Amino acid sequence: MTYSVVLERLPAESTSPADIHIRQRVYIFLTRYGLIFSINLLVMLLGAVNYNNSLAYALTFLLAGLFMVSMLHTYNNLRGLIIDTAPADPVFAGQQACFPLLLDNRQGQFRPAIDFQIQAGSKKTRRSKALPVKINSADVGGDTLQTLNFYIDTVKRGYLLPGRIKISSTWPIGFFRAWSYLHLEQACVVYPCPLGTKILPEQTRLDGEEQSGTGIGTEDFIGFKQYRVGDSMRAVDWKAYARERGLLTKRFSGRGTKKILIDWQQTSHLGNVEQRLSQLCLWVVEAEKQGMQYALTLSANDNSQFDNGEIHKHRCLKMLAEYGLN
Repeated sequence: MTYSVVLERLPAESTSPADIHIRQRVYIFLTRYGLIFSINLLVMLLGAVNYNNSLAYALTFLLAGLFMVSMLHTYNNLRGLIIDTAPADPVFAGQQACFPLLLDNRQGQFRPAIDFQIQAGSKKTRRSKALPVKINSADVGGDTLQTLNFYIDTVKRGYLLPGRIKISSTWPIGFFRAWSYLHLEQACVVYPCPLGTKILPEQTRLDGEEQSGTGIGTEDFIGFKQYRVGDSMRAVDWKAYARERGLLTKRFSGRGTKKILIDWQQTSHLGNVEQRLSQLCLWVVEAEKQGMQYALTLSANDNSQFDNGEIHKHRCLKMLAEYGLN
């Protein structure tokens, strides 16, 4: 079930019966140019009354009608637009986080010149400073479904929220500005920046013979097995996949896969907590690259299992991102 935000009203038919739409109000008010134009209209009306001039009346009412019609077009440019979100992929601190917005206009007219303003903030700490406002403009075609991506620089590890999003438009003339606000809980996980030495800790040991045939070691090749979610991509037989034989994982006999324990105490020589987390992050990345089975422990209560693969790597990196956050 998905949660979507619809500006001011629902379309005639929902895009999916399972969707839940949150109705969001659209506001509209004069811009600076609209205020100047309205003052000029008032002056023209006073002049037409004073001189009782029919042409002055006609011109004043014509411009006033244009003024009112532009207000309706500005309002309708946002009214009925459906906005949804997609999960933000995790990033390392210092990289750009991508927040996708899904603009659903499959039952609406062409909507030109819509501005999106977003200001990111931290989810789990109030000490982090707000990031600069990012502004994107888009023309949303009629009967279309398109994606708008916001890229925000990350400063520190933890969780990054897009914060409040302001959607506005001054189309077609610029006399009025229509706007609405979205509050989307679309957090991006920010891992620590991988820094330090790439040399893995000395507490590395080889698995015993009882694990023969289950790892991706460097001994004798004995066959294939079906790929399972979490298996290392280094062990996948891509040639067999190209021949449409499915995803197969290579199996080796012998002493099996190297195992390494990545422990918090191994970084005790580093004084700063963030430096220690960055070093642990780099070791996790390197262990995954080398196809090792590894476990991460940050305290005596952690009971991490030895494993590898993308799922296990992201689980460990998420532990580092959340360390010390309330």
